[in-house]
Amino acid sequence: MKIGIMGTGGIGGYFGGLLARGGFDIHFVARGKHRQAILEDGLQIVSSQGSFQVMIHVTSEPHEIGPVDLLLFCVKSYDTESVARFAAPMIEQNTVVLTLQNGIDNAEKLTREYGEERIMAGTAFVEASIAAPGVVAHSGKAGRMVFGELSGKRTARAEAILDVLTRAGIEAELSDDVHQVLWSKFLFICGVHGVSTLSRASLGLVLSCPETRDLVIGVMQEIEILARARGVNLPDRVVPDAMQLAESYNKSFKCSMLRDLEWRRPMEIEALNGMVVKLGRQHGVETPLNQALYACLKLENEKIRNPFWAIQLDDSA
Repeated sequence: MKIGIMGTGGIGGYFGGLLARGGFDIHFVARGKHRQAILEDGLQIVSSQGSFQVMIHVTSEPHEIGPVDLLLFCVKSYDTESVARFAAPMIEQNTVVLTLQNGIDNAEKLTREYGEERIMAGTAFVEASIAAPGVVAHSGKAGRMVFGELSGKRTARAEAILDVLTRAGIEAELSDDVHQVLWSKFLFICGVHGVSTLSRASLGLVLSCPETRDLVIGVMQEIEILARARGVNLPDRVVPDAMQLAESYNKSFKCSMLRDLEWRRPMEIEALNGMVVKLGRQHGVETPLNQALYACLKLENEKIRNPFWAIQLDDSA
């Protein structure tokens, strides 16, 4: 199976590295210093579960890879549509595009570009990020992946992908209700990432303060109500289970959205708490806590995306 990795950050780099170590035919799309470092020295995974380094094929041009059997789509949610067009040389009739992105509408965007028959959706549970060019740092438990067909069917191609992931040493699960999986992870991310980013605090600090802990729970509860209003079959204990998952993370863990804010990079706020607010309005579900997080972080995002706009407004005050 020829596998392409679109987005060689924490998720793509970590799982792609494991697949490469397992001897599979892996091709990475990366840019800038990250691509150059991988090209020269390989991809290094620094992990509490065991570090390793692999030499892999990496390029900034999808046409140099050509059609693949499986494309792991791991880019930021705000880049989904533009990168989907960019990745076209890697897609042919039988290619499976598996999105492992944050948010709940990426599969829909990819479906518009490639057709529903090529798309699978999933999510990853892993504490990993780029530590330096060519280096992905992983902490905590071994990464886990849950994915499935949009239809919920257990197909031969899904089983084949599960087999590849398992043989690479990846803890993977094939779900017959991937929409439930996506919304459960969405609820977790919006609560943890939203509150951690707004408070500029590690997950351990957020959970140790009763007020911010209660805020995380409140944000999740709003999303549970919204999901049920949309007919999503969430587990009865979805919020307690999400909090239990949060408690299992390293206390010093900083979510990706907080790192983006600290490094002054665009955040995925529109795909997370912003999406909650948007869908809440559509379904008549009140989401005041998500609205507050979204409003504050949207302003921060605008300051990152357009710093001259922020400076001009400050100067004119």
